[in-house]
Amino acid sequence: MVKFNPRDKSRTSQGKTRAMVRKHTAPPSGTDNGCLRWQWFTIQLLESAAFTTLSANACRAFFRIVIEHTSHAALENGKLVVTHPQFVSYGVTGEYVADALDELEYKGLIKVRRGRAGSGVAHPNRFTLTFVGDHEGAPPTDEWKRCTAERCRKWSETDRKIAADKRGRVGRKKKTPLRDPEIPPLRDSEIPPLRDSEIRRAS
Repeated sequence: MVKFNPRDKSRTSQGKTRAMVRKHTAPPSGTDNGCLRWQWFTIQLLESAAFTTLSANACRAFFRIVIEHTSHAALENGKLVVTHPQFVSYGVTGEYVADALDELEYKGLIKVRRGRAGSGVAHPNRFTLTFVGDHEGAPPTDEWKRCTAERCRKWSETDRKIAADKRGRVGRKKKTPLRDPEIPPLRDSEIPPLRDSEIRRAS
Protein backbone atom coordinates (compact mmCIF):
# COMPACT_ATOMS: atom_id res chain seq x y z
CA MET A 1 0.00 0.00 0.00
CA VAL A 2 1.34 3.42 -0.99
CA LYS A 3 1.81 5.74 1.96
CA PHE A 4 0.09 9.09 1.55
CA ASN A 5 2.47 12.02 1.38
CA PRO A 6 0.79 15.41 1.98
CA ARG A 7 3.56 17.13 0.02
CA ASP A 8 2.95 15.00 -3.04
CA LYS A 9 1.38 17.26 -5.68
CA SER A 10 0.91 14.48 -8.23
CA ARG A 11 -2.41 13.90 -9.91
CA THR A 12 -5.07 11.46 -8.76
CA SER A 13 -6.78 8.96 -11.04
CA GLN A 14 -9.39 11.64 -11.79
CA GLY A 15 -6.72 14.17 -12.70
CA LYS A 16 -7.15 16.20 -9.51
CA THR A 17 -4.25 17.27 -7.34
CA ARG A 18 -3.89 16.16 -3.73
CA ALA A 19 -4.38 19.78 -2.67
CA MET A 20 -7.82 19.77 -4.31
CA VAL A 21 -8.69 16.52 -2.52
CA ARG A 22 -7.64 18.07 0.78
CA LYS A 23 -9.70 21.18 0.07
CA HIS A 24 -12.93 19.21 -0.25
CA THR A 25 -12.31 16.79 2.61
CA ALA A 26 -11.11 19.28 5.24
CA PRO A 27 -13.50 20.58 7.95
CA PRO A 28 -15.55 23.61 6.87
CA SER A 29 -14.31 27.04 7.82
CA GLY A 30 -15.91 29.09 10.57
CA THR A 31 -16.91 31.97 8.27
CA ASP A 32 -20.47 30.72 7.81
CA ASN A 33 -23.62 31.52 9.78
CA GLY A 34 -23.19 28.56 12.12
CA CYS A 35 -24.84 25.81 10.09
CA LEU A 36 -21.43 24.35 9.11
CA ARG A 37 -19.96 24.07 12.59
CA TRP A 38 -18.23 20.77 13.16
CA GLN A 39 -16.84 18.56 15.92
CA TRP A 40 -13.93 16.15 15.66
CA PHE A 41 -13.93 12.56 16.96
CA THR A 42 -10.84 10.43 17.34
CA ILE A 43 -10.77 6.90 15.93
CA GLN A 44 -9.92 5.71 19.46
CA LEU A 45 -13.24 7.11 20.69
CA LEU A 46 -15.28 5.76 17.77
CA GLU A 47 -13.79 2.26 18.18
CA SER A 48 -14.03 2.19 21.98
CA ALA A 49 -16.26 -0.25 23.85
CA ALA A 50 -18.08 2.70 25.42
CA PHE A 51 -19.13 4.06 22.02
CA THR A 52 -19.71 0.89 19.99
CA THR A 53 -22.05 -0.62 22.62
CA LEU A 54 -24.35 2.40 22.88
CA SER A 55 -28.05 1.78 22.47
CA ALA A 56 -29.87 3.67 19.72
CA ASN A 57 -31.42 6.12 22.19
CA ALA A 58 -28.11 6.75 23.96
CA CYS A 59 -26.37 7.34 20.62
CA ARG A 60 -28.97 9.93 19.59
CA ALA A 61 -28.79 11.60 23.00
CA PHE A 62 -24.99 11.77 22.72
CA PHE A 63 -25.08 13.48 19.33
CA ARG A 64 -27.79 15.89 20.49
CA ILE A 65 -25.46 17.03 23.29
CA VAL A 66 -22.64 17.35 20.74
CA ILE A 67 -24.89 19.58 18.61
CA GLU A 68 -25.55 21.76 21.66
CA HIS A 69 -21.80 21.90 22.28
CA THR A 70 -21.04 23.10 18.74
CA SER A 71 -23.93 25.58 18.79
CA HIS A 72 -22.06 27.40 21.58
CA ALA A 73 -18.84 27.47 19.53
CA ALA A 74 -17.46 24.68 21.78
CA LEU A 75 -16.99 27.19 24.63
CA GLU A 76 -19.72 26.06 27.06
CA ASN A 77 -18.84 22.41 27.73
CA GLY A 78 -19.88 21.74 31.31
CA LYS A 79 -22.78 24.19 31.12
CA LEU A 80 -24.65 22.56 28.25
CA VAL A 81 -28.42 22.40 28.65
CA VAL A 82 -30.55 20.09 26.51
CA THR A 83 -34.20 19.81 27.43
CA HIS A 84 -36.36 16.69 27.34
CA PRO A 85 -38.36 17.94 24.29
CA GLN A 86 -35.08 18.64 22.45
CA PHE A 87 -33.93 15.07 23.00
CA VAL A 88 -37.31 13.74 21.85
CA SER A 89 -37.35 15.93 18.72
CA TYR A 90 -33.93 14.54 17.80
CA GLY A 91 -35.26 10.99 17.90
CA VAL A 92 -34.75 9.80 21.47
CA THR A 93 -37.81 7.86 22.66
CA GLY A 94 -39.49 10.04 25.28
CA GLU A 95 -39.76 7.40 28.00
CA TYR A 96 -36.11 6.41 27.55
CA VAL A 97 -34.41 9.83 27.75
CA ALA A 98 -33.38 9.31 31.38
CA ASP A 99 -32.19 5.78 30.59
CA ALA A 100 -30.09 7.07 27.67
CA LEU A 101 -28.45 9.74 29.84
CA ASP A 102 -27.72 7.19 32.58
CA GLU A 103 -26.06 4.95 29.99
CA LEU A 104 -23.89 7.77 28.63
CA GLU A 105 -22.83 8.74 32.13
CA TYR A 106 -22.20 5.12 33.14
CA LYS A 107 -19.95 4.57 30.12
CA GLY A 108 -18.02 7.79 30.76
CA LEU A 109 -18.99 9.71 27.64
CA ILE A 110 -20.70 12.52 29.57
CA LYS A 111 -20.94 13.89 33.08
CA VAL A 112 -24.25 15.22 34.39
CA ARG A 113 -24.77 17.89 37.00
CA ARG A 114 -28.29 17.07 38.09
CA GLY A 115 -30.86 19.83 38.21
CA ARG A 116 -33.76 20.14 40.61
CA ALA A 117 -37.27 21.48 40.67
CA GLY A 118 -37.82 24.95 42.09
CA SER A 119 -40.77 27.11 43.01
CA GLY A 120 -41.39 28.74 39.66
CA VAL A 121 -37.71 28.47 38.60
CA ALA A 122 -36.32 25.49 36.69
CA HIS A 123 -32.85 24.15 37.43
CA PRO A 124 -32.07 21.91 34.44
CA ASN A 125 -29.42 19.22 34.10
CA ARG A 126 -26.08 20.50 32.80
CA PHE A 127 -23.93 18.24 30.64
CA THR A 128 -20.21 17.86 30.11
CA LEU A 129 -18.71 15.93 27.19
CA THR A 130 -15.68 14.11 28.58
CA PHE A 131 -13.72 13.74 25.32
CA VAL A 132 -13.14 17.51 25.00
CA GLY A 133 -12.05 20.21 27.44
CA ASP A 134 -14.53 22.19 29.50
CA HIS A 135 -15.50 25.87 29.66
CA GLU A 136 -12.93 26.59 32.38
CA GLY A 137 -10.02 25.43 30.23
CA ALA A 138 -9.54 22.03 31.90
CA PRO A 139 -8.39 19.21 29.58
CA PRO A 140 -10.65 16.27 28.63
CA THR A 141 -11.20 13.77 31.43
CA ASP A 142 -11.78 10.82 29.03
CA GLU A 143 -13.62 8.58 31.48
CA TRP A 144 -14.82 6.56 28.46
CA LYS A 145 -11.32 5.10 28.13
CA ARG A 146 -11.83 3.22 31.40
CA CYS A 147 -15.08 1.64 30.22
CA THR A 148 -14.27 -1.96 29.29
CA ALA A 149 -16.35 -4.46 27.33
CA GLU A 150 -17.04 -6.26 30.60
CA ARG A 151 -18.40 -3.07 32.16
CA CYS A 152 -20.62 -2.50 29.13
CA ARG A 153 -21.95 -6.04 29.41
CA LYS A 154 -22.65 -5.46 33.10
CA TRP A 155 -24.71 -2.40 32.20
CA SER A 156 -26.91 -4.43 29.87
CA GLU A 157 -27.33 -7.35 32.25
CA THR A 158 -27.80 -5.77 35.68
CA ASP A 159 -26.81 -2.13 36.14
CA ARG A 160 -29.42 -0.69 33.76
CA LYS A 161 -32.22 -2.09 35.94
CA ILE A 162 -30.49 -0.86 39.10
CA ALA A 163 -30.29 2.65 37.63
CA ALA A 164 -33.97 2.52 36.65
CA ASP A 165 -34.98 1.45 40.17
CA LYS A 166 -32.89 4.26 41.63
CA ARG A 167 -34.58 6.81 39.37
CA GLY A 168 -37.96 5.51 40.46
CA ARG A 169 -37.15 6.17 44.10
CA VAL A 170 -35.92 9.74 43.67
CA GLY A 171 -38.52 12.27 44.77
CA ARG A 172 -41.13 9.59 45.33
CA LYS A 173 -40.95 9.12 49.08
CA LYS A 174 -44.14 7.82 50.58
CA LYS A 175 -45.65 10.57 52.69
CA THR A 176 -47.15 9.63 56.03
CA PRO A 177 -50.58 11.18 56.54
CA LEU A 178 -50.99 13.86 59.19
CA ARG A 179 -53.78 11.84 60.74
CA ASP A 180 -55.39 8.48 60.27
CA PRO A 181 -58.28 8.99 57.84
CA GLU A 182 -60.18 6.09 59.41
CA ILE A 183 -61.59 6.73 62.89
CA PRO A 184 -61.26 3.52 64.93
CA PRO A 185 -64.43 2.38 66.72
CA LEU A 186 -64.65 3.11 70.43
CA ARG A 187 -64.09 0.24 72.81
CA ASP A 188 -66.90 -0.64 75.21
CA SER A 189 -64.94 0.75 78.14
CA GLU A 190 -64.74 4.13 76.39
CA ILE A 191 -68.52 4.47 75.89
CA PRO A 192 -70.03 6.41 78.83
CA PRO A 193 -73.24 4.96 80.34
CA LEU A 194 -76.49 6.80 79.69
CA ARG A 195 -78.17 8.69 82.57
CA ASP A 196 -81.80 7.99 83.54
CA SER A 197 -82.95 11.36 82.13
CA GLU A 198 -81.30 10.57 78.79
CA ILE A 199 -82.98 7.16 78.70
CA ARG A 200 -86.41 8.71 79.36
CA ARG A 201 -85.81 11.37 76.66
CA ALA A 202 -84.81 8.70 74.14
CA SER A 203 -87.96 6.69 74.85
